[in-house]
Amino acid sequence: MANNVVSLLNDLIETSKDGEKGFRAAAEDTKDSELQTVFLRRAQDCATSAADLQQLVAKYGGNPETGGSVAGAVHRGWMNLKAAASVRTGLAILEECERG
Repeated sequence: MANNVVSLLNDLIETSKDGEKGFRAAAEDTKDSELQTVFLRRAQDCATSAADLQQLVAKYGGNPETGGSVAGAVHRGWMNLKAAASVRTGLAILEECERG
C-alpha cells in the first residue's frame, strides 16, 4: 500500500515540476509584465506543491522525485520550436499554458 502511495505522490511531484518549468518558460516568453507576474506566481505555487509532496514521500519512506516528466520536457521542447517559428502573443502563450 505504501508503495502505491509513494508512486502516486511521485507522479504528482513530476506533474508539479512540469508545471513549474512550464510557467517559468511562459514568464520568460511574454513581454507583458502582468502575465509575467501571473506565470511566476503559478510557477512558485507548483514549486511549493512539489516540495510539500516530496516531504510526504519521505514520510512514507520513499525516494522523492526531483524533476519533471519526459512528456513535460517534450512539450516544452515543442513549444520552443513553435516559438522560434511564430510570433508569441500573450494570448498564444496563455493558450499553450492551458494546453500544457
